[in-house]
Amino acid sequence: MEERKCELRLPSGKVVNFSYTKLKAGIAVTALVLVGAVGGAGYLYHQLADYRSEATDYAAYKQNKAEQQTKLQKLLQDNERMLRDMAEISNLEKKLRRAVIRDVDSSKLGEGTSMVDSTAAKETSANTSYTGKGGPAKMDINGTMAVLTAQNANIKKMLDSTKKSVSELLSEVEGSGGGIASFPDKWPTDGGTISSNYGVRTGPIEGGYDWHPGLDIAVDFGAPVYATAAGTIEQAGWNGGYGRYVRINHGNGYETAYGHMSGIAVAAGQKVIKGEIIGFVGSTGYSTGPHVHYEVLADGQNIDPFYVLKNK
Repeated sequence: MEERKCELRLPSGKVVNFSYTKLKAGIAVTALVLVGAVGGAGYLYHQLADYRSEATDYAAYKQNKAEQQTKLQKLLQDNERMLRDMAEISNLEKKLRRAVIRDVDSSKLGEGTSMVDSTAAKETSANTSYTGKGGPAKMDINGTMAVLTAQNANIKKMLDSTKKSVSELLSEVEGSGGGIASFPDKWPTDGGTISSNYGVRTGPIEGGYDWHPGLDIAVDFGAPVYATAAGTIEQAGWNGGYGRYVRINHGNGYETAYGHMSGIAVAAGQKVIKGEIIGFVGSTGYSTGPHVHYEVLADGQNIDPFYVLKNK
């Protein structure tokens, strides 16, 4: 049987002859190409959608991780700060019990019992903070954050309890006759403004991280600076960044230091009483303006002066 043919006349006048079999084959091939193109486009669209979804998920993951890292860093900083504060105030509490409480009237205690022993026994029996537990478990970032959060909450409770204990001891000392002469609880100036607290701060001149071992009390240039407790002058003179500087040993493990003064009114080896003028406010050394830099040391370690100072 003769194969049927088809004739196609082009606009140019050229005539193209081809069989129906070839036409069908051509249509089939074209259809396959179109199906393949549509399928390929669908696949590419699906892949693009997946990529966009994964990109969104990855961006959200990065943001969440960055937020977790920020929270973790803050928890670590809070943990470090509170542990340092806990060490300082615990040492101060021990120092108070050893060097100060012995001067308080103990007649109200039973014979052969000291206030130190009585208070310590009372605290031990009532102390509910000794509940620490742990183990060698491995932790991811969420686990670490959970542990730090729990630690910080427990440390805060212990800090609050210890601060209360110190406050009670100080109240007992003050109630025994106005305080003890060699205990540095007097303010070193008449009035003034706290221009820089104890601890971490931004450097006053160059910026950046700076550890400040005392209080800066801004007050009028030339105002008197007082010994905050009785003692012996260990050092009086120029001391590097402190400028004109005085250091007093109070004979009970406490020392105090005073810096940036404009003038010094005492000499090394001299005995001073509580409230005696030892110098005058200035801005010598590493200083941006008139103030006195005041430090308190217990057993050679700097502590926050607010732990022992009376209310201003």
